[in-house]
Amino acid sequence: MELDLERIYQYRFDGISPSTKAAVWRRIASWVLRDAVRCRQGEHVRSVLDPACGDGEFLNACSSRGLLLTGCDLRARSPQLSAEVHFQQGAFQNAVFEQGHDLIWISNLLEHLPSPEALQDFLAGCKSALSSHGVITIMGPNIKYCAADYWDFADHLLPLSHLTVLEHLASAGLDVVAVHDRFLPYSFRSRLPTHPRLVQLYLSNHWAWQLLGKQFLIRAVLPKP
Repeated sequence: MELDLERIYQYRFDGISPSTKAAVWRRIASWVLRDAVRCRQGEHVRSVLDPACGDGEFLNACSSRGLLLTGCDLRARSPQLSAEVHFQQGAFQNAVFEQGHDLIWISNLLEHLPSPEALQDFLAGCKSALSSHGVITIMGPNIKYCAADYWDFADHLLPLSHLTVLEHLASAGLDVVAVHDRFLPYSFRSRLPTHPRLVQLYLSNHWAWQLLGKQFLIRAVLPKP
């Protein structure tokens, strides 16, 4: 019998205001998009792919910016997902895209995959969906810093640190351009401030990441020809 993810997520986020989550994600999305532009040496991001978009927190936060937004998920399209998002239901590796994407955002996903082989298959799909100058940005819980809480989530299957993910990216033939072993706190129930100005202040100060961060942030690109 498979896990009922809808019930799990309802339980996990019970009591957390959707408006609070949306406000936090708007600041995170703005930071990630600016970061991708820097990685692309000033070239603007025109298209964004979230290969496991869920309710669309990140893509919704990217809406109203003139971007082509694409999301995939094993679950049916969430009613919370912005109408701007082109959505495909099913396994991301089986999806067909009309063009490569300038930014692929992978958030709190890799630890849910069932095996290292599945993780490699997933990264191969990301590689094929990336534009020639695109960026893959990966965020996830770093077991080095949240080992005591890592297995508190029923759908965590793979133990991953930033070092584990770096080896997977090397195996997949992707070049890593930046690594932060500490970025955001572990979850929305952690101590990350939720007022938009405080979130912005946190994102702008790397010393705060070292104090509170328990998730890694890694950027990777296609190898140069």
